[in-house]
Amino acid sequence: MKLEFKDEMLIPNGDVYYSIYELENWLRRISLSVYMMEYGDLWLENVPKRVYERYMQRSTKTNEIYYFDADSEDNLIWSLTHSELSELLLNPKVWDRVHMVIGFTNERFKQKLFELREIRNILAHNRALSERTAVIVQGIIESMHLAVDKFKQNYLYTGNFEILHSGNDKIGDYFVDKMDEHDPSNFQSFISVDKDLFSIACLPVEREGKYPSAYKLLNCYKDVLDSILAIQVNKSGDEYLITFPKKVSLDNIKRIVDRFTRNDPVWTNRRFEDQHPKYICNPKIWFYENNKPIEE
Repeated sequence: MKLEFKDEMLIPNGDVYYSIYELENWLRRISLSVYMMEYGDLWLENVPKRVYERYMQRSTKTNEIYYFDADSEDNLIWSLTHSELSELLLNPKVWDRVHMVIGFTNERFKQKLFELREIRNILAHNRALSERTAVIVQGIIESMHLAVDKFKQNYLYTGNFEILHSGNDKIGDYFVDKMDEHDPSNFQSFISVDKDLFSIACLPVEREGKYPSAYKLLNCYKDVLDSILAIQVNKSGDEYLITFPKKVSLDNIKRIVDRFTRNDPVWTNRRFEDQHPKYICNPKIWFYENNKPIEE
């Protein structure tokens, strides 16, 4: 177990906090993906009623402390407690899709979520982990990453997308028509589709600014953000993708395409690590590697 000094205080469990933060954010992405792929624009209406009601109560209280300048809790998935997140993931109405995404059986996944909850309770009460306990905890976290890895393989690094061209799909037709309305000299892109998702790619070209600005992207798509699953950003800069479910209404798909083909200036020379955490860590911003990570 790693110990670190903070002034005069020796702080335990820092590496475990880090691992849980990463894992829970992946679980939240999995939950959002499942509900949006299942219900499209209407996903929020299909979360368990009591979870939604508790979220609304907390959201009202959060608005009262806006002066903290923190990321707002206007995204239900990212404001859920661990038990509420578990309730969404284990919801019988979406379980078949969750199982398809993560590969775990219901009982196994329920047990892992329970174990993760117990770890969080230990940390919440500032109890230092022994070396043996830390090994057990890391084992539980690593086992959960099997689900995360399957999700990333299928939805972050999938090779199953088909590029849409004019004449073979009404969304492809609309995209090509809108692109033809604009000067393509500094804007190369394509739209693709798989079984559940559309993805519009903005490709590397010579332009002002190397990195997508999270603030500018979120502002550009703010009117259609509820219909977007993720703004996927290449960790190396130069490119990004707008990903949204096929079950989103046609009108909202067209609105997303309109925003994209407008080619707003969303670039900056500020590295991702130097951008404002409130924007660059927004739940809609997902990073991906330039090449799919491989185990050697």
